[in-house]
Amino acid sequence: MTLPGILIKVNAGGQIMMKNLGFAGVFTAGFLAACSGGADDTRTLHRGSDGEPLTLDPQKTVLNIEFAIIMDMFTGLYVANENGDTIPGLVAGAETSDDGLVWRFTLRESRWSDGIPVTAHDVAAGIQRAANPATLNENSSKFFIFENGADVIAGNLPPEALGVEALDDLTLEIRLAYPMPYLEGFLVNNSYPLPRHVHDIHGDAWIQPENIVTNGPYVLSQWRTSNFIELTANPEFFEAGQICFDTVYYYPVSDRVTGERMVRTGALDLHTVIEGSNINMLRDQHGGLLRESASYTAEDILFNTAAGPFTDVRVRQAFSMAIDRRFIANEILNGASGPSFRMISEAVPNAAPGLRLSYADDDMETRREQARALLIDAGYGPENPLDVVYQHTPYQQRIAPVLQQDWALIAPWVSVDISVGDVQFHFAAMRAGDFSFGNNGWTPEYGDPYASLLMWESRAGEINYSRWTHADYDALIEAGLSTSDVAERQRLFGAAEEILLAEVPHAPLLVPVNFDLVRPDITGWNANPALQNRSRWLCREGLEPISQAAE
Repeated sequence: MTLPGILIKVNAGGQIMMKNLGFAGVFTAGFLAACSGGADDTRTLHRGSDGEPLTLDPQKTVLNIEFAIIMDMFTGLYVANENGDTIPGLVAGAETSDDGLVWRFTLRESRWSDGIPVTAHDVAAGIQRAANPATLNENSSKFFIFENGADVIAGNLPPEALGVEALDDLTLEIRLAYPMPYLEGFLVNNSYPLPRHVHDIHGDAWIQPENIVTNGPYVLSQWRTSNFIELTANPEFFEAGQICFDTVYYYPVSDRVTGERMVRTGALDLHTVIEGSNINMLRDQHGGLLRESASYTAEDILFNTAAGPFTDVRVRQAFSMAIDRRFIANEILNGASGPSFRMISEAVPNAAPGLRLSYADDDMETRREQARALLIDAGYGPENPLDVVYQHTPYQQRIAPVLQQDWALIAPWVSVDISVGDVQFHFAAMRAGDFSFGNNGWTPEYGDPYASLLMWESRAGEINYSRWTHADYDALIEAGLSTSDVAERQRLFGAAEEILLAEVPHAPLLVPVNFDLVRPDITGWNANPALQNRSRWLCREGLEPISQAAE
């Protein structure tokens, strides 16, 4: 479902224009009633979310705000524990071939929330569905690593030809096209089973509250758009007695200051994003609420290389060069994010060391002069001014005007309007190619450079919002995937990243620090770079797991 919103445009002169797209906002009577109604229930967990999910279908999701909820509802072959480390989920045992291309998994006995057994056939069906072009999963390209993955995703072979097969009800085989030392981490969010007995009846509507069954700790009970999502404990979950909370609410709180206030006052138990300008106040006055970790996330500026002025690499280079990243990170965000001069967070394991934009240490005046020269060389100037619109999501409200000013300082004939829409409006425009340039962020699903680099492959499909392709880049990625030598793999992926830094389909901007606001009485929350924090591992001080409390 595509959600409406509010579009706010601010032109280069600071004039504000608003267009109402029908978005009601999160603070409706329903939202407040849900939040306050369960505030005294110690077995109810109230979580803030940075926006409204587009889907909770585990084979279609892309956004972090969706994954957070889906991880509470479904369990794949592997899961992330309370520290973010990968541990077995449905897997009871695993073995692999000497070349690392064939993996065989024995599954534990488990059930769907309606009592029907979960089988290896369900897991195979879920993976095949995620790779099936008919599913319209915009991130299906990650399944290229499976045998026949490229042909299945392209529609040249049926989904059943993908290298995943149920050998019997509790044995699953995965056959790979490339050796994958990180396969278990990949499978955490990419091996969710499909309830075939429900999907066969309802099709894509199987995910609706009235139809859904899940195999994880919680099941979807209510979804009131822009108000709240309610999950209730799944008694059929194989470790149902070990969870503490029998109800979990997620609230779309797109205003980060409001989210902070709701945690401080106890209306929310936790919220996973903060307003960077408030970091010093939070540290000084509410340090007991802050949880902090390094981040795999990289925030950047995404250029549409298929249309408009950003088809020209010189224009992309100029706009990237003119950004004062250090000022934004240190002065605007107070260190809540660090300046980024490369495409992959340094926290990602095996990221090539030492890569950065060539002008990272140049002073801003030198960089502006170089940017001006690039734009003049591209044909722009007083007689041919450059006028573009920068599109961003609400959380960039404080950053966007600074970026606008940075670009205006290139030359008086450079004019940038800024527009803001809710998260779903923003990324729908990206998918449709209906944008010039805008903010973007990516958190790799597992700790490996390829989890970020895959989006720029020519075969990546919809997830490549920039529409940029490069034959040498593709060749380096293919070579990196094909080798099992860790050092050579790192070198090849590093060379691919160097092409990105030169071609600038995305301009690196910031690497955020993971700051979570968590009430002191919530236990089991451990901040981690991959943003893996399932409600399954959380409890409230003084509470016991459901099974122990019943004794």
